[in-house]
Amino acid sequence: MATHDSSQALDPADYIAHHLQNFSTSSSASAAASVEHSVGAFIRSPHALVFAAVLFVLLVCFAALRDRNAMFSVGRAISFGRRLYVWWSCAWRQGLASTLLFVAAVVAFHFLVPRMAVPLMKFSEHVITPDVARSSPAWSTVIAAMPAIVALAIYLLVSLPIAGYMVRSGLAAHGFAGSERFGFWRAVSLGLTTYLWSVPGSLAIADVGISLPGHAADALRAILVVVWGMYIVLPRQVKRVDRFAAG
Repeated sequence: MATHDSSQALDPADYIAHHLQNFSTSSSASAAASVEHSVGAFIRSPHALVFAAVLFVLLVCFAALRDRNAMFSVGRAISFGRRLYVWWSCAWRQGLASTLLFVAAVVAFHFLVPRMAVPLMKFSEHVITPDVARSSPAWSTVIAAMPAIVALAIYLLVSLPIAGYMVRSGLAAHGFAGSERFGFWRAVSLGLTTYLWSVPGSLAIADVGISLPGHAADALRAILVVVWGMYIVLPRQVKRVDRFAAG
């Protein structure tokens, strides 16, 4: 009986070593797919709508207190068509750069995972103690998904300054140049502003139930995203660039 009990009480270190011995590119791909599935499930869940709504209310209150009556203003008289053109000028640059970055990230992930997966999992073994691993089986999933988690974190960090540079380029093309000195940290700040204001709105719009036939609901959501970008995100981007010029 003692032998039977000891065979079932697998030591966490042996469990992690077993994962390291049998780890392959396919297992890392399945871990990445699992992370992607979890993110997609969260976006489609009511929790995402609640999170987006709470964050949106906080941001709107902050903007209302900071900008007063100029919450939707870009600092100059501008028509609907002109505002749409400025938004599109920023959006297509950011979309193109994000697409190229995503392709490069997928290629890098494909070639680097076989080399970096085992070191990352060994690092996880040192960070996550045997007691923690024994108390929660979910930590084994974290260890297996560590390459995908690190890759996603790096992608998000790299995308921030790229988004900032692209948005600033789009604004400069329409006379919203701001300061001539636009360094790396200002690009990160502008990229963070862009994501901080665009992501909550996109999540909320994606989770809103719209009862329309065919693809009409998707078309309406796309229009709402554009309007959100024109009247909520774009003024924040312009004001951020103006603050850079004033500072």
